[in-house]
Amino acid sequence: MNEAVDEAAKDADDAALRAEGHAATATPSVARNSATPPTTSVSPDAAALWRAARGPLLLAALILFVVSAIILITGGRDRGELDPRAVDPAGSRALAEILRDEGVAVTLVTSPQALRAAVENAPADTTVLVPFPNRLTAEQIAAAAVLRPARTVLVEPDDGSLETFGLDAHDDGSVDRGALQPRCDLLEALRAGDADVGGTGYQTSVRGAVRCYPASGSPTLVLLPHDGGDAVLLGSGKALRNDRLDERGNASLTMQLLGAHPQLLWYLPEESADGDEGLLSLLPAGWRFGTIQLSAAVILFALYRARRLGPVVTEPLPVVVRAAETAEGRARLYRRGRTVDRAADQLRAAARTRIAARLGTGSGPAATDPAVLVDAVAARTRRAPADIYHLLYGAVPDDENGLVALADQLDLLEDHVKTGARQP
Repeated sequence: MNEAVDEAAKDADDAALRAEGHAATATPSVARNSATPPTTSVSPDAAALWRAARGPLLLAALILFVVSAIILITGGRDRGELDPRAVDPAGSRALAEILRDEGVAVTLVTSPQALRAAVENAPADTTVLVPFPNRLTAEQIAAAAVLRPARTVLVEPDDGSLETFGLDAHDDGSVDRGALQPRCDLLEALRAGDADVGGTGYQTSVRGAVRCYPASGSPTLVLLPHDGGDAVLLGSGKALRNDRLDERGNASLTMQLLGAHPQLLWYLPEESADGDEGLLSLLPAGWRFGTIQLSAAVILFALYRARRLGPVVTEPLPVVVRAAETAEGRARLYRRGRTVDRAADQLRAAARTRIAARLGTGSGPAATDPAVLVDAVAARTRRAPADIYHLLYGAVPDDENGLVALADQLDLLEDHVKTGARQP
């Protein structure tokens, strides 16, 4: 196959051979004075691409590893305000752990169905904590309102939430958010002293209600009887937060209010209805924003690196390259790629061009038109037009042996065209 492929490549580079002769005549000193071939710029191969890309790829892999490790280590505990799993400043992990150490069974409930099941299986002396009921959906808040636990603690409820729970009280608006004094006879408040319960004031006309921590004339902690138990209205959730629990009497007040019974159901419904979380939902908001920024930066950097600097500039080679070397290199590429079809096309195209030039059928694509060239060759060699057409325009050889046979037949046909002899 080497001979056939070499011949195909040499036929394709016939013009280069003639150019070589002119170049060697015009610039003989260049080839003689070039002791070593200079380095020529070529397109990057796989190894060069890997060397250029391995740095960014390793950096991306490192970032992915660090993010995955943080997610696995923290377990998604940074979940938001007053979440008993959250260890961030706005969470309530510290309070939940202290209550557990004091013997209170703290159970996180994340759906209305789970809340109803938990209350049915819980003892009668159970406390239900509902942080920010005004942020819940109608279904989520209704599930908590129909329950009758021993104590219901609502954090920052609005008028709609109070009406849903059937409490005779109303939101009196925002008040001082600083530390407030108890100024009431509630034992838990007297033990705790000043606390961070300011934020929203409440008014109620229920007999037996206890009003504590007033600000601007409105109490921010109200305890009132409710369906055989009691309800506690807290005007702020700051006293339950991790970053405020060790200040003033916050820990004492919240532990007494939430730990009055051995069972505490912490009702904090998930945002998704089914409670399922994907990998992206476990990422903190800052990481998601940073990922978007990083992606935008990578895209802009890629566009910057891919910009066109101008039209391609050609320049003459600094040395004369022999056409035979080019032909040999091309032949090796054909052989390595086992491109029998490409080599056969090159052989036939070169043979058609040479035969058309010798027979004078014209120039350009019309010179090698089958209708013209086949008839001319048949008239010259007196050979059957079908055989000539099959030889010059036929099917691709099946293997290397077929390619070699094709090359031999084309050479023989050219010889007969030159001599005008009839092929036996």
